[in-house]
Amino acid sequence: MSSYQLSAFSFQQAARAMIALVLLAVMAAGAEGSGLVKQLREQFAKPGASYRALPMDFDMEHPDQFGASLAAGDWGGALFSHPGGPGGYLIDQDGWKKFDSAVEACKSRGLDVWIYDEAGYPSGRAGGQTLQGHPEYEARGLFYASKDVAAKSDQQVEWKLPEGTPYYIAACPLTLVGTIYGEPIDLTADAKDGVLHATVKQGDWRIVAFVENRLYAGTHAPITGGAPYVNVMDPDAVKRFIELTHQRYYEHCGAEFGKTIRAFFNDEASLQGGYLTNETQPYPVVAWYHGLPDMFKARTGYDIRKALPALFSDAGGDTVRYRCDFYDTISHAVADAYFKQIRQWCEAHQVASTGHLLWEESLLYHASFYGSVFPSLAEFDWPGIDVLGCGRQCTSGSHIEGGPVTPKLISSAAHLYGKPRTMSESFCFVKKSETPMRELIGQVAWQWVLGINSLTVLSIWGQYDDAEFRQLNDFTGRVGSVLTNGEFVADAAVLYPMASVWADFVPTNRHVSYVGDQPKARDVDTAWREVSRELLACQRDFDYLDEDAICSGRLKGYRILVLPHATVLRMATLKRIEEFVDAGGKVITHQTVPSIREDAGSAEEFSDMVERLLPKFTHVETLRSLDAAMAKCVKPDLAVSPRNREIYYQHRKLDNGDAYFVVNNGDKPFAGKFTFRATGNAQIWDPLTGKTASVPARIADGARTVEVTVPGLSGVFVVFER
Repeated sequence: MSSYQLSAFSFQQAARAMIALVLLAVMAAGAEGSGLVKQLREQFAKPGASYRALPMDFDMEHPDQFGASLAAGDWGGALFSHPGGPGGYLIDQDGWKKFDSAVEACKSRGLDVWIYDEAGYPSGRAGGQTLQGHPEYEARGLFYASKDVAAKSDQQVEWKLPEGTPYYIAACPLTLVGTIYGEPIDLTADAKDGVLHATVKQGDWRIVAFVENRLYAGTHAPITGGAPYVNVMDPDAVKRFIELTHQRYYEHCGAEFGKTIRAFFNDEASLQGGYLTNETQPYPVVAWYHGLPDMFKARTGYDIRKALPALFSDAGGDTVRYRCDFYDTISHAVADAYFKQIRQWCEAHQVASTGHLLWEESLLYHASFYGSVFPSLAEFDWPGIDVLGCGRQCTSGSHIEGGPVTPKLISSAAHLYGKPRTMSESFCFVKKSETPMRELIGQVAWQWVLGINSLTVLSIWGQYDDAEFRQLNDFTGRVGSVLTNGEFVADAAVLYPMASVWADFVPTNRHVSYVGDQPKARDVDTAWREVSRELLACQRDFDYLDEDAICSGRLKGYRILVLPHATVLRMATLKRIEEFVDAGGKVITHQTVPSIREDAGSAEEFSDMVERLLPKFTHVETLRSLDAAMAKCVKPDLAVSPRNREIYYQHRKLDNGDAYFVVNNGDKPFAGKFTFRATGNAQIWDPLTGKTASVPARIADGARTVEVTVPGLSGVFVVFER
């Protein structure tokens, strides 16, 4: 061997030895860890109080004993309010002493306090004080009635109106097929003492009446304490509620705000715009506020009276625009007047605004109670939901039990508006005799994988022992401590198709759950829910985006946009979709292709753009085709073998790795091969035990395949550390 060969050989040996040392160092670093993954691993073993559950309860007669029980069960704190007393809610001094003792019992143990902002629910009444001396602040509605008249010549009409103050009465020309058209004739001045006396000319007419009155009978208000409710679109009413409630708490114990006292909890405030009793009411109604006409004109440029008849009747080509303009306006009215005011007060006083909306389970309910939920969700610091049961009906979903759409709505809003924390009020209808702790943990795993990350509980206090509560709180805390860090990752955005619901939504005088009264709107709602479930069952995670988000450019962070039975879009939305496609994004339409323009403007221009885009879209008619269409668009972030529709996952991108929370919603353990679109050293973190361990991974095509067994009704983290 020549000296040159020997020298080269020696160099190769040295180089190989150096590479081996580097690899060993890298592996050692991976095992020991640094950065956020290491920090989370240390926190995972014993998560802090802010990630653990809070009972919505406190025994104020025995505060120290109750505080000791909280500590023994590893709770994160408690959620409670001033207990009232002879002097009144938020006034009685003995009640304040009890409240102070409860706060001190939590403070001395390092536990958090959330304040429940009402005496009962829904929030806004201040125990009835908001409306005392201010009846003008009560919730209002426009009650609708109509009468068709076929006049062979000029005809006198005498018609008894709904009780209240007539806001707008008009005679609308009527076609042979029942469509109103042309310019209505204003008859409001012809109404006196609850009766319309008017003359209509020869022709077919629909006389419509919109009468303002208090919004109470048949609504959420009488079934929640029997007291009238406030108008959440009235800024002055909301300001009074804040002064009577939040400000009093601050004046009494403001020194603990931002320290022991962390949040105010707001419960089921709504427009009261849908009926919630089984008795059929005399008239359908839409929520109203005396300032709404000015808001509407400022947003749309025209008089709200032009839109009102179209809320209940087909008004031809303008029907969709009128309905969408109305519901869009009330969406922002309630968000700005109520939820925004509360959030701004909380922000100024160093506490978070949290809580949940009313009847989040269906798009039809959203229309009745909020218009759209996204503007209101944007105004919570910690947006939330309630999931009051624990059975399969809660997770599978229907228009009564929302299933995965409810937590996904909340987490989508949190991602969209940059809110790291979300909340669930859970377990109101749970009995230990029917529900072992394992099922409660399974419900938490299901909610957390869908984006919830903090828990308040109802009605289970005292049903389980401290060891069981520690198991629940350890699991909840560990999962939350990871899922509140890093950045959520999803390839897909799913349109929140609210305009397609508004287009065919007609308020009913029956319980809002009678979705048969809204067949076309119901079909959109059903398709949206089914597409959501199918994507999750195929391990395709997503965010919902409303049209405001799309128009503001938020599609850029996704690779795929799914349009579930979307029939209606704004022109601005369609233009953003075109930009998305031109930049390489993929669009999947399901069942229908948008064909109706939501806003004012040329329908032909809209149709022409849809025609240009159609060849670039992927269209699927059935849910079974959806996964294959997704696969053609982008390689999955997680592939499971064998396939299992009970597996959901959430991916968080960390600064030096990736964390995947993999949940098995089935009852039995599942063992399979999980292929992740990730790099780094693989580890399994078990939230039931707090243990972490490195595991082997097969590397191919830039992905890692790990063999994992996921317990039934539970989940594990698969973490990749770089």
